Amino acid sequence: MTFRPTMEEFKDFNQYLVYMESQGAHRAGLAKVIPPKGWKPRRTYDDIDDLMIDAPIQQMVAGQSGLFTQYNIQKKPLSVQEFRRLANSDM
Repeated sequence: MTFRPTMEEFKDFNQYLVYMESQGAHRAGLAKVIPPKGWKPRRTYDDIDDLMIDAPIQQMVAGQSGLFTQYNIQKKPLSVQEFRRLANSDM
């Protein structure tokens, strides 16, 4: 599914996600959102280190010979700074 929000709709993206789900986007597993003309992505994410990720998910994959199972494990809340450190680590 492809969505083209207006600038006003794009300002409250969480509310737009509710709309997308009302249209069945969550059933497809993938949706394309085309930002409105004039929208500019942020250049840096340095100002979000203190935001909390309330329910981070760890994906575990097990299997062999072409048959695999994926498990999603909900982890304890962590900050974006903690997530960034973990994501960039060798673990």
